[in-house]
Amino acid sequence: MDDRENDGSLAPKIKSTACHRCHSRKVKCSGDQPCANCKRSGLDCVYPNRNRRVRVDERYIKQLEGENKRLRAQLAHRANVTPSGGESSLSTPSPAQEEQGPCQDRDSSGAAAVPDSTSALHGSTDTQPWFLDIDLPQTPKPINEAADTAFATRFRQALSDPSDPHCSHVPHNEYAGDDTIMSLAEAAWPWPKPSRARLLMNVALMHASRCLYIVRPGEVLRAMENSFSDPNWRDPIMAGKLRALFALGELCSSRFVPPGQVFPGLGHFAQATRILSYLGEHPTMDFIEIRLILSVYSFTLNRIYASYTFAGSAVRMAVLLGLHLNIPPTQLPDPVLREHRVRVWWTAYILDRSWAATLGCLPSIQDDDIKVDMPSNKLVEKGAPTNGDFGDAGYYIAYAKLATISMKVVQSIYGGKDQPADLFTKVQQRLKELKAWVEELPPALHMVTTSTTTSSYPNYDMLSLHLKLNGATTRPILLYGLRLHAGSSPPKPIPASAKTLIDTCIRCARHSYRILSESWINGAFPALYHDLTQSLFSALTVLAVSSLLDHEESASDRESFEDAAQLMSQLKDSGNFPAKEYYRHVKLMLEMIKKTEEKNARAEMAGPGNDVPSYIGQGAQGHFGEAHAEERDHMADMNGLEVTAETALAEPSLEEFLMQPAMGMQFLEDPASSDLLFQQGGGIYWPEFHF
Repeated sequence: MDDRENDGSLAPKIKSTACHRCHSRKVKCSGDQPCANCKRSGLDCVYPNRNRRVRVDERYIKQLEGENKRLRAQLAHRANVTPSGGESSLSTPSPAQEEQGPCQDRDSSGAAAVPDSTSALHGSTDTQPWFLDIDLPQTPKPINEAADTAFATRFRQALSDPSDPHCSHVPHNEYAGDDTIMSLAEAAWPWPKPSRARLLMNVALMHASRCLYIVRPGEVLRAMENSFSDPNWRDPIMAGKLRALFALGELCSSRFVPPGQVFPGLGHFAQATRILSYLGEHPTMDFIEIRLILSVYSFTLNRIYASYTFAGSAVRMAVLLGLHLNIPPTQLPDPVLREHRVRVWWTAYILDRSWAATLGCLPSIQDDDIKVDMPSNKLVEKGAPTNGDFGDAGYYIAYAKLATISMKVVQSIYGGKDQPADLFTKVQQRLKELKAWVEELPPALHMVTTSTTTSSYPNYDMLSLHLKLNGATTRPILLYGLRLHAGSSPPKPIPASAKTLIDTCIRCARHSYRILSESWINGAFPALYHDLTQSLFSALTVLAVSSLLDHEESASDRESFEDAAQLMSQLKDSGNFPAKEYYRHVKLMLEMIKKTEEKNARAEMAGPGNDVPSYIGQGAQGHFGEAHAEERDHMADMNGLEVTAETALAEPSLEEFLMQPAMGMQFLEDPASSDLLFQQGGGIYWPEFHF
């Protein structure tokens, strides 16, 4: 044996790696997970990814190569043989084509071409979904086209070259880490003092009762007071509910995260999750309520998958208790408890549908299986002793119906069950449902147009409701208009039906940004909460697309987009977890827009006959800017008042669109136009990443 082997000189030296925080501070790292320094500070401990060399046998490599050849042969066979046994026009992509990535295809000359895929809205049986494969390759996560982040990625892909790394998707890794929450759950977290506890509880109940009905305020207040007055008070389930409410109270009463401090409410949240380790055979209302509160708080931590899971488990527990059914008075004589069951059910339904629509996932229960009545004001009208626990039922009814429509938008537009020719029918039906929803709103819930100089807007609950209305408008046609500009020089004209949908989407985004910016000015925008942050990102992405289209308000939309980006940056600096992830998308969009404008400037300097296509902002007059005569009359009648989503849905052009037959959308049946509507990958896709 070689002497060097005896003295261990050939053995690889293991070099300890410091975590990012210790490395930046130039202090010694213990190497634990988490390390001692991060554990004392209560911060996330993240180590750099190591690329270790692993020795493998040559036989194993040969085995992998053989399996790779076998799989390629199977793929080629499936592509060349149709189900009926005939030859197909599809062919196996070459390795060079595969290296181009999922952004765009190329034509025979090698130039970038519009993707010749089927609908990303409808998908098809032969499209490949888009998966996220970052840290856990054995469990990749799909991303649906309905997600706001997917729409932002598609916007950049419509402007970029296939080889540009900016067209890759931004990974979802800005959230409160599992290790941090687990360490806080295992540590002793103090119960708040009575004065502090009452403050946090009042803030949490005010928020919960204003936007969502989850608990009976009188019940939790009595339990909290008992925890102070009775030294022998021991109720772990109620303690978990109070902890969850304390977490929500700390969140809603905070404006920013101090440097080096734990995110507001995270300690109480971690303590509340300990009760989930106990899974009783018989679910109770307390367990359902705890999961709903944890679902709301988790979304603020940008733990969107955890929120979806919490809400889904709450719905399943509610089904076991029969909350989705009407319970007769003979089974439950107390009318207050019956109304409590009804409202908790619809809150679970709203959260389940909302998170499912955000992620493009499936809901936990189908609408046909729900037999319970909507909330009502009968107890309040009859003067029953409710202790003020029940707010106006009209708001919750409207919220539940809007959640239903939002889920229908995702399932019908992005579900991938129908063919592209059916898009007109589906879009038309969803817009009709939104118009009907607006017409059925109680007078107190209408956001009436007000002067642009008026700084007062409705309360947070109504504001949130109308922002969700704005976000329910369909967006894929907007990318269709952008790709018409980006795919040809000079830009192709926009069909009238498509222009109507594009204008409606843009108007809703403008209204969203207006009420969000004024809410920020008036101090009504919670800096750490997820709800308005998500609406801001959705609106600014639409404004970014609109700023590149050729219409008279492009410059104004560009300014609004840049202002919204600055507001998102401020939210990020405040410690807002969703804003941290959204702002990464925003920075890439800003860079892509800048590159596009520089490309157009070079094209203008080169003059006619140049080889650089100039397609953004150079379209023929009238593609977007010229409104129909009836639209101009309608706008004139508003006397300078702002356009809300309600008035956008009442535009004459949209009314005409909803009344016309499917022939008005014949351009969708044209393969050349259909390709512009969608991007390669189908309704669900797996992107590549560039860090």
